[in-house]
Amino acid sequence: MSSLPRPPIAPPRPWSFHIPQRSTLSNGIHMITYELPGQHVIAAHLVLDLPLSAENRDREGVATICARTLDEGTRRHPGEAFAEQLETEGAGFGIDVSLAGLQTIIDVPASRLGIALQLFAEAVIEPEFAEADVRRHVQLRLAEIEQARANSAQTANVAFRAAVFDPTSRASRMNGGEPETLAGVTPQAVRGFHTAGFGPQGATLIMAGDFADDPVALAEAAFGGWRNPEQARAPQPPVGSAEQKSILVDRPGAVQADIRLGGFGIDRKDPRWADVTVASYAVGGAFLSRLNAVLREEKGYTYGVRMQFSPLRTGGSYAVQGSFRTEVAVDALAEGRTLMDIRNHPITANEVNDAVAFFTGVTPLRYAAADGVADQAATQVLADLGDDYVDRSLAALRAVTPESATAAYESLVDLDRLTLVVVGDADRLAEPLRTVGYSDLTVQDAMSQASGPALAGPAVQPTGPP
Repeated sequence: MSSLPRPPIAPPRPWSFHIPQRSTLSNGIHMITYELPGQHVIAAHLVLDLPLSAENRDREGVATICARTLDEGTRRHPGEAFAEQLETEGAGFGIDVSLAGLQTIIDVPASRLGIALQLFAEAVIEPEFAEADVRRHVQLRLAEIEQARANSAQTANVAFRAAVFDPTSRASRMNGGEPETLAGVTPQAVRGFHTAGFGPQGATLIMAGDFADDPVALAEAAFGGWRNPEQARAPQPPVGSAEQKSILVDRPGAVQADIRLGGFGIDRKDPRWADVTVASYAVGGAFLSRLNAVLREEKGYTYGVRMQFSPLRTGGSYAVQGSFRTEVAVDALAEGRTLMDIRNHPITANEVNDAVAFFTGVTPLRYAAADGVADQAATQVLADLGDDYVDRSLAALRAVTPESATAAYESLVDLDRLTLVVVGDADRLAEPLRTVGYSDLTVQDAMSQASGPALAGPAVQPTGPP
C-alpha cells in the first residue's frame, strides 16, 4: 500500500496583534473597535475604571453582588423579561470583577448587535436590583465561601493571598467579600455602589468582530446618552507586600497537603517581566519543567506542580504550588525549594528556546476569535498597557537570553524570604516542617480562614505574555 507524501512544514508566518480603531462617544466613553473579518459573533466589553478599593471595608463584596445582579432585570424589562429578551437576540451576558476594575460583557451574532447593545446598556445603566435578587446572590456567595472552605486548594489560595499582600490592602482579601462584610450588602448598598461607581467617566467600550453595521453609531445610540453626575472616580492604590511568614492551616486527617511557596512579585510593566516569564516557565511552568521532572516524574510525589508569576495592575505575586501526599509533603517542599535555587544551575539556552517557542506559538491561537481579542484588549485597558502590548511582549520574549532570564529570576525569587502556606494535617506536618527550617511556623484552624475564592479565579494565575 502506497502512502501519501508528507506535506512540507513551513515556518510560521509573521503575526501581529490586531490594530484597533479608537473613537470617543458623545458622553466621553472611549471606544476601541477591532474589525475581524469572518468573526460573525461580536464580543463587546464595557470596562469600568472601578477598582475594588472603591468598596467600603465593611461592605466588601458589594461590587461582586452588584455585577452579578445586573442581568436579573432592568427597569424597562423587569425580572425574567430581560433574560428572555437577551435569549431572543441570541446574546450571552457576563461579568468580570477584578482588583483593577469591573467589566460587563456580551457576545451576540453580528446581525443582532443593535438590539443587543440596547439591552446591554439597559443592564449597565438601569438595573432593577430587586431585593429578592440581591438577597439570593448574597446567599449564593456565602455558599461559595462554605464550598471553598471545604476545598484544600482553595483554602491554600486564600491563605497565601492574605499572607503575601499588605493586610491593609484590598489585594489581601478575596474579591467576592467575606461573611461579615456580605452581611452589609443590602439592596440599598448595591444601589448606592452602582450610583457612585457606574458612569461614563473613565469607561471604555471594546468591540471586536465582523460588523454588519457601523459599531460606533450603534454604540452611540445605546450608550451615548448615559450621564451620571453622581459618579465618583476611585483611585487605583498601589499594592504592597507583607512580611515573610510560614503558616500551616490545619485540616485534621487530611491525606494530602496543599503547598504554596512564594512571595511578592512584579507587574507586566516591569522590564524584567519577559525574562522572568521565561525563567519561571523553565523552573515550573512547563509540564517537563524542573519541578515537574523531579517531583512528579522522578519522585512520584504529586500529579503536578507549577510555578507562576501573577501580575496585578501594580505589583503581583509568585508561587510554587501543588498538592502532595501527606507522608511526602515535607520532603517535596524541601526538594522543591532546592529546585527553586538556580544559583548553580542557571537557565539554559534550550530552556529559553522552549519557553519562547511555546509563548510565541500559542499567542496567535489565543486571539483567533473575537472574544479572545476583546478580552486581551480589556486586560490592556485595566492594566494601562497600551494597544501594542502583545507585540512588544513578544519582541521582549524573543530578546530573552539565558543570562537575562537567570538574572531576572534571581533578583525576584529570594529564597531567604519566601512565604509558605501549607494546608494539611497539623499533627503530622507541624514538627517536620519546623525541623526542615520553618521555625517561625504558625498553625491556624481551617475555619478561621475567612474568605472564598476570587471571582476571576485563584490567587495565582497562569503566567504568560498577556
